Amino acid sequence: MSTATAPVPPAAPETAVPALAVEHVSAAYGPYRALFDVSFTVPAGGITALLGSNGAGKSTVARVVTGLLPATTGNIRLDGVDVTGLPAYKIARAGSAHVPEGRGVFADLTVEENLKVAFHQRLGRKQVGGALERAYEAFPILGTRRKQQGGTLSGGEQRILSLAKVLVAPPRLLVADEISLGLAPLMIDAVYDGLRRINEAGTALLVVEQQVDRVLEVARTAVVLEHGAVAYDGPSDGALAAVERVLASRGERVVGSRIAGAPGTEGSG
Repeated sequence: MSTATAPVPPAAPETAVPALAVEHVSAAYGPYRALFDVSFTVPAGGITALLGSNGAGKSTVARVVTGLLPATTGNIRLDGVDVTGLPAYKIARAGSAHVPEGRGVFADLTVEENLKVAFHQRLGRKQVGGALERAYEAFPILGTRRKQQGGTLSGGEQRILSLAKVLVAPPRLLVADEISLGLAPLMIDAVYDGLRRINEAGTALLVVEQQVDRVLEVARTAVVLEHGAVAYDGPSDGALAAVERVLASRGERVVGSRIAGAPGTEGSG
């Protein structure tokens, strides 16, 4: 478990419109129902952890709120605006960004080309040069790798590249899905430093994670899923006990800092 505890961001005013509101949402993959009447909010400027064991529905929530998977029932609001049923590119234009599970970069483009593509789309051609300077200042390792192809970076470096695209042009909401998956501890530190920077720039975060201790260090609120439904929705300081209760009922446990599945548990989300 990490020994350094980052300051938890202050709570947004209760009267503020949430950055994200998920209202009685259900979803399915064909005949397989994956989410059941899920409701929660991400406060404006806040950080919410989304926790649960493999197969609980975490990544499905990430896909639904970013438009990659349609909800079968319920509503999704971004800054109070109903975006239910909109395609992913329109939800992105409305102020949402998604760093998906895995690495999410163009493997055949260099680091600098990856950044230029993102910044041109978000900021326009005239601002690309300044955005590159800010990205390299925030993440010096990317400056040293600027001519290297994205696909040859380590897993952690690719996650940092994904975060740099967001940090320089902060959205209203960032959905980070299993962003520390498979990374060495030093790279996890760098990734979480990037998340803190993005939040400090005003972006609300929904962080899907199995590194329970790391995400609860930075989150003020938390949601725990079990079998596609909400088992806990409240302050982050009550989330670990909720996770342990849910896992105990499934014969699973938290090992060190990670949620460990029972033998035979497969998949993610």
